[in-house]
Amino acid sequence: MATYQNKLIISGKKVELYQYETPIHVGQKKKKKKAAKRRTKEEIMKQIKECANKAFQVEVMRDFSLRRTRSRIVRLINANPDLKVFITLTFDSDVPSLVEANPIFKKFIKRLKRKRPDLKYIAIPEFQSDNDYYGRPKPNGGAVHYHLLVNFEMASDELKAIWQNGFVKINRIKHVNHLGLYVSKYVGKNLFDIRYFGMRKILASKNLEQPIIITVFKEVKEFITNAIGNIPPLFEKSYRSDWLGKIQYRLYGF
Repeated sequence: MATYQNKLIISGKKVELYQYETPIHVGQKKKKKKAAKRRTKEEIMKQIKECANKAFQVEVMRDFSLRRTRSRIVRLINANPDLKVFITLTFDSDVPSLVEANPIFKKFIKRLKRKRPDLKYIAIPEFQSDNDYYGRPKPNGGAVHYHLLVNFEMASDELKAIWQNGFVKINRIKHVNHLGLYVSKYVGKNLFDIRYFGMRKILASKNLEQPIIITVFKEVKEFITNAIGNIPPLFEKSYRSDWLGKIQYRLYGF
């Protein structure tokens, strides 16, 4: 069983360094679950008291999941600097379910690949407002729309003909220093709607460059010495975790 206390994540020209107070164990076998035993009255009362904090615990989990999802978006974008065009796809008629919308989106991607065989993309499905222009609730809730970041430019009319389902908006992103952060904040506002349950929050092409993760202490030390050196971090912070103790985080840019 291996352990590590330092982790490097390299995403294009961005490097993140995590330093953990408590070692993280890798490859630890999970213990077999014991057969459930009958709970005592005291144990049931304790569980009831703990349920009072359930709403708070759910909020903590949602916040952690949101940060993890946004971090993945940021790292994928940083690792693929050729993703420079931001596209929004909407439906002519309301499609309120991802179960219905995602197959339509996948067919669109197939048609688009015929035009752009080298297509690279990151897509995030979202839901429009649950209320109409006058503030009245929509019967089926807000319709699905898609935000994409792609590696090509195309005329709106041509892309709309390929989409075949409604409105298309294209933004050619310029002069954005931290594109990953910009996009993750723009699309990450409502990623925990119950309608996402069991569905992917991020759709991405398989040919994307992936972030490099290094946890071997010798390799981390060599990278810090040879690549980072005395370069000051773009951002740093310290925080505590119930499981890992103090965590030191630094972000570097090149």
